[in-house]
Amino acid sequence: MLSLRFSAPLAVLAFSVAAVGCGGARPDLPEPVTVAPDGSPIVATWTDTILSLDDFEAEYDRAESGLDLASLPADSVEERRKDFLERYVDFRLKVKSAREAGYDQDSTYQAELDAYRDQLAGPFFTDAEILDDIVRDLYDKSQEQIQVSHLLLLADETSSPADTLAKLERISAIRDSIVAGQLEFGVAAARHSEDPSARRPQGQIGAMGDLGYLSAGRTVLAFEDGMYATPVGEVSEPVRSPYGYHLIYVRDRRPTPTPVSARHILRQWSGNTAADSAAVRDRVNALRDSILAGADFGDVAREFSEDPGSAVSGGDLGTFGPGRMVPPFENAAFALENVGDISDLVETRFGVHIIQLTGREEPASYEDRYDELKRVAQNLPRTALRRQKVGREEREARGTTFMPEVIRAALADVPADSVMGFVLDGFDTAGADTFAVIGDQSYTLDALTTPVRRARLDLSEDAADRLVSFADDFLDNEAVELAIGSLEDRDPEFARIFQSYANGVLLFRIAEDSVWTRAAQDTTGLMATYEANRSAYRWPERRRILAFRTPADSLLRTVREELASGDSPAEIFARHEGSRFALRLDTLRLADSTDTPLDATLALAPGEYTEVLPERSRLAVYYLDGIEAPREKTFDEARAEVIADYQETLERDWAARLRQRYNATTYPDRIPALPPSLRESADAPGEAEVREPQSVPTASE
Repeated sequence: MLSLRFSAPLAVLAFSVAAVGCGGARPDLPEPVTVAPDGSPIVATWTDTILSLDDFEAEYDRAESGLDLASLPADSVEERRKDFLERYVDFRLKVKSAREAGYDQDSTYQAELDAYRDQLAGPFFTDAEILDDIVRDLYDKSQEQIQVSHLLLLADETSSPADTLAKLERISAIRDSIVAGQLEFGVAAARHSEDPSARRPQGQIGAMGDLGYLSAGRTVLAFEDGMYATPVGEVSEPVRSPYGYHLIYVRDRRPTPTPVSARHILRQWSGNTAADSAAVRDRVNALRDSILAGADFGDVAREFSEDPGSAVSGGDLGTFGPGRMVPPFENAAFALENVGDISDLVETRFGVHIIQLTGREEPASYEDRYDELKRVAQNLPRTALRRQKVGREEREARGTTFMPEVIRAALADVPADSVMGFVLDGFDTAGADTFAVIGDQSYTLDALTTPVRRARLDLSEDAADRLVSFADDFLDNEAVELAIGSLEDRDPEFARIFQSYANGVLLFRIAEDSVWTRAAQDTTGLMATYEANRSAYRWPERRRILAFRTPADSLLRTVREELASGDSPAEIFARHEGSRFALRLDTLRLADSTDTPLDATLALAPGEYTEVLPERSRLAVYYLDGIEAPREKTFDEARAEVIADYQETLERDWAARLRQRYNATTYPDRIPALPPSLRESADAPGEAEVREPQSVPTASE
């Protein structure tokens, strides 16, 4: 089964618009609990449908997955669970009524589902069939780093079989000499490796084959698998990669250090003599001694460090993980055990450092690192190879006929300098010729035209061979697309997610017609709701504020001076309206604190005004024009609240009608107070009596 990494937002919407607490028909007295076919108690029934406790728990778990139920009081959790039962049943009834009313046959509904399927299926399939295994492999391997050296003999895909075999025999002979103790690995790499870095000066990455510590995702997969499979101190058998044959020598393995925070002091190398280098070391030693004697590391770094990027911030380098720093520096930083520890002198090509550890992160879980590692995986060659492999498997499973001879025949009489134009023009009359069949899907030559154009395939040489190879890869990709297109039929989890979305869309549409639009347009119903509840629609005591607003501080200072001289706000605004500073005068009302500059008016008396205050991209002066007494809202003022209340009434009545129409009954007393995840660590109440079913519905909606 494919793993779930998507959600259906409209399924959440579905519950948000359902009536809350509509219990429907409930028995007056507790009844013996009948069981569903899955063996769990029945918690709701309607027409030809039953809802079992197990099905309820699955839906509840999905709905509450982002909530820490353990932090809530037990009685609150119990109430949430019973309320969810009522809302979920209402949701199912509304979707049922929408289907019966034909909403699912609407062409715009079908188009919306098609668009969502296209949006969801590809990433879902890619994650589950291609990326998830790669991400898990990266995570598992990334727990360890391998200190590795290698020796490479080049033999790529263009090498002839004879040359490839000769390289294999040669590297095997080199390995025999190393294993027999006749040749040290580093010497062998410097002498025989065809990786140019093997002949770099000592201390640089690659010198004598030494690649330092590597982890997952840093090399091609074949090399990575080889280094993780080789014990410390041993040399691997020849490993074939896209570059050729490798010998891998594992020098060390260590747990991957978690990211650390550190600061450092650097004194750069100066001069060319040993005495010059010794002088730099002596200088850094003196700085280290002063810090150990009590000097502040940051102060010393600011004054003496020669790293222009970090000296100004006291040597702070922030947080970094493996692979971010040059190896000698990285090794020293990760070796520090406790926050505050200071390293010995560390020499790199930049100079001499001392490092202080300022923090260390906790190891991240697979879930925490999933998104990061997924981004890494998406850019690795192994992912493209895995997709190709999945395509080949799908081609085999569906039954595929590939006819490269059709491609060769179409190009046979085309001049070499005209092949590209011939292909991009749709293969002329041969465009309708079938060159492949996957399952019941046929592919004609003209289907290759657009992919060739997008890939900018070079057909100037060996056109037929190249186009045949391209067509073979094209079929791999098409097979993957066919698998994605049938995902709803082949994967129950994807089908459930997609069905949740489809149900959400149906609910949205029928609720729009049955509740929202009616509530907004039914003036009689709105007025009746207003009259029945008008005492609830009230303004509290409010402060009436006149806000002078402009970007110009100087104009607002003038406004304050004119207010102080007794000019009215209306006179002041009339005087400055239309000035180049774009003065505005807005009327606002404030009942309580808003955590904005407006709160400054809470301490004012009528006729008083504030200092010049900032407001996002402009400035303001607030004048308290008066305090309005509490009063009832007019219908127009309360309209939004009235619509919401009327919608709630329509929603409640609609749910009640549906429960009656479909003979719906819920049994909230059969819902355990706690979900299964919490029942294991709590004393659950006694189980309700369970007996074999007598006569219960068996069909599912």
